Amino acid sequence: MPAPNLDTVMSAVDQLLSGAMDEEQMPAAAETLRQLFNGSKACFASVGPNPEDWVAYATNVDEALQARCFGDLAQDFVEMGFALRNIPLGQVYHDHEVYGRERLHSSRIWQEWMQPQDMHGGMACRLAENGEAFWFFDVQRGRHQEGFDREDVALLGKLYPVLRRIAEVRRHLGRVAIQRDEARGALDSLAMGIVIVDQDLRIIYANEGADEILAEPDGALSLRQGRVFARQPSDHRQFRQLVEAAAHGSRDPLGQQRSSLILRGDDRAHSLSACVMPAALSLAPAGSHSKVMIALRRLEMATDIVACSRQLFDLTETEAKFASALASGLSLTEAAAAQRVRISTARTHLARIFQKTDTRQQSQLVSLLRSADLPLRSR
Repeated sequence: MPAPNLDTVMSAVDQLLSGAMDEEQMPAAAETLRQLFNGSKACFASVGPNPEDWVAYATNVDEALQARCFGDLAQDFVEMGFALRNIPLGQVYHDHEVYGRERLHSSRIWQEWMQPQDMHGGMACRLAENGEAFWFFDVQRGRHQEGFDREDVALLGKLYPVLRRIAEVRRHLGRVAIQRDEARGALDSLAMGIVIVDQDLRIIYANEGADEILAEPDGALSLRQGRVFARQPSDHRQFRQLVEAAAHGSRDPLGQQRSSLILRGDDRAHSLSACVMPAALSLAPAGSHSKVMIALRRLEMATDIVACSRQLFDLTETEAKFASALASGLSLTEAAAAQRVRISTARTHLARIFQKTDTRQQSQLVSLLRSADLPLRSR
C-alpha cells in the first residue's frame, strides 16, 4: 500500500483525539483509521471475562452480527482474547500468526462473524489493560485485497502511543459516566429536590424531585429562561443572597456556612424548606462561577415532627408541638395563636428550642426538623 502523507496521518490523529473526548465520535475515528489502512473493517474494542468489560466502536456495522458478538458468540470472543494475553502492549500482530490459519478458519468466530463481513486478513495491537480485560485496535483487509505489509505494521506501531492514550481516556470517561449515573440514581431516589446552580441561578442539574417542584404552577420556585426564581419577591431577594454567598465560598448574610430559608408559594400547600450550600469546596477566587447545591423539601411532606423532635432533641411535648407548628410554615405569631399562648411565652419556647437544637434562627430550625427524616421515593 502506498504510504499515506503526513496530512492524512495528522487528520486521523485529530479524529482520534475528538473520539477520545466524545464517545459519539469514536465510530468516525475508527472509519478514519480504516481508510488510512485501506481496510475492509476497523474496530476499537475492549474485551474481558465480564459483560461490563465489553465495548466496541466499529466501522461497517452489521447490527445483526454485532448483536451476536455480544450474545451467543461472546464466550468464543473471550476465549480468543485469552490467546492475546501474552502479546506485549503495542506489538503489532496478524490474526493467523496468533491463532494459526487452520485453527482460525475452523472457529465459529471466523465462520459466523468474520467471513460474512469480509474480514480475511487482520492486523492488530493491544492498547491498554484493565485487570483481565484489555483494549485493542484491529483493522481487516477483504478477500480480494492484498495483505498488510511492513509499512502498514510500521505505521500502526507509530500510531500506538496515540491509540493507547485514546483507550485510556475512553476507559476513564466510561468509569466517570458510570459513577455519574449511579450518583444521579441515588439523588433521584430521595424524596426531596436537589438542584445545582451557578451564582446567577442558572440551573446545571436537577434530580426528579426538583423537576417536579419546579414544574408546579403555584409552587414556591419556578424556572424562567433557565434560571431558578422564588415566587415571592421578598423570598427571592434572600434566596439570591444566600446563593451568591455560597457561590463565592463566603459566609452568608446571617453568619452561617450553610443557610436555610422558607420559600412560600401562592398558598401554604406549596411552601418549601430550602437549604443552600456550596456544591463542592473550591480554591477558586471570588467571582469564579462556583456551583451551589440547593436541597428542597415540601413542608407538607412532614412525618410526625412532634415525635421525631422529642426523640432526637429531647424537646418537651409543648416545645415539640410549637416546633411542629413552625415547621408547618406558621409564623411565630401564628404559632403562638395556634398553641393559645402569648407571644412572650412563644418567644420563651423558641429560645429553649434553639438551645436544644443548636440553631439560632427560625429557618434553620425548620430545615433541621424537615431533614430529620429523609424517606425514599416510591419508584
